[in-house]
Amino acid sequence: MAHGPSSFLPVLFAFVLALSGCVAGRSVAPDSGAVRPSPLPLEAGVPVRQWYMKTTDDVVHFVAENGTESSPGNVVVVIHGGWGAEHSYLLPAIRPLAGEYRFVLYDQRGSLRSPVKPPAKITYNALVEDLDQLRQRLGLEKITIMAHSMGNHLAYGYLRAHPDRVAGLILVGPTVPGPFGDERPAFLADIWPDFGDRDAAAIAARQAEYDKSVFTRTLRIAADEGLIPFEAGSATPETVKSFGLKNVITTDQEQTDWWRIQFTCVNTYNGRNWRQMLGGQVFYSVDAGQAVLEDPDYQAATREFWSALRSFRGPVRVIIGTHDYVDLGPTMWPKLVEHVRDAAIDTIPSSGHAIWMDEPEVFTRSLRSALAATTTGTWAGVASATPGGPRSP
Repeated sequence: MAHGPSSFLPVLFAFVLALSGCVAGRSVAPDSGAVRPSPLPLEAGVPVRQWYMKTTDDVVHFVAENGTESSPGNVVVVIHGGWGAEHSYLLPAIRPLAGEYRFVLYDQRGSLRSPVKPPAKITYNALVEDLDQLRQRLGLEKITIMAHSMGNHLAYGYLRAHPDRVAGLILVGPTVPGPFGDERPAFLADIWPDFGDRDAAAIAARQAEYDKSVFTRTLRIAADEGLIPFEAGSATPETVKSFGLKNVITTDQEQTDWWRIQFTCVNTYNGRNWRQMLGGQVFYSVDAGQAVLEDPDYQAATREFWSALRSFRGPVRVIIGTHDYVDLGPTMWPKLVEHVRDAAIDTIPSSGHAIWMDEPEVFTRSLRSALAATTTGTWAGVASATPGGPRSP
């Protein structure tokens, strides 16, 4: 039977009254127990709150807060590398300490989960201001920043633009505070005044030897895994073409494994743990990375990174592997920290750019110490803290 508007309204009114607990003059007894919010979902046992931040130019950023703040100030903003990469590869690095700190990770504009549509643009200055908007949305006056790889160039730029908003810096596998790929950065005048051609040649030779070792390890692991003929595992750059690897590695699965072995050998000391290397390939946006690298404002900013870092009054902690391609040895960073007011370095032996993959327990201890220094003001190096840091003014 059809009902007209006159018969529908009383029914709707009765339904509303029922929701308010007032039907037929009856009241609903109050809930004896306090209402509790639903728990956060868990990822690998870590509470995760995911949300979206819309910036002033309408770019939507994916944000993921991992862990629980155990005491006031234990919030750390984590900046992924790239340019054009994304944050998930850093999760194994921070999860062991997610019971003590709340780590806020996000994908930078143009990266995997934070796409950019015109008229918004991917610029270096926009990336810096995105980070400050994140700070504001988190309700923090100052932030402790943990950055990895090229993410350190964003950290330096933020420090340059907003020095009063930075509580402390944790630089993991950090690119040096200067133009990317510059063989003679300006900071050498401060940290290495007698740097000459012989020093430049020694660094170049060390880099060439490292590149050769990456190639050799890649072939040996691929051969041991049965991906290429075993005899190819002892090939040299000059003879590898004779094996016709492109004719051997043919399926999509094999090509992906080959790429992942290469990528792991570049970023770790061992390379044998290549199956644990997360992401890669489509997780990386070439367009986003190129947009930043070609931005004149980025190029100009890199020339001021060192002065911003050197004048910073807060704590700076560097964690780097002995075989990290950004600074093999390391060579530059021990000298750099000597010229920063409150800085120290932990050099982790037998580890590369992704230290937590090579030496997970040592890295976690080092990170815990760095977090204590940058959030509560204490520091105790784990592996080989550079003498002289932190220093008094």
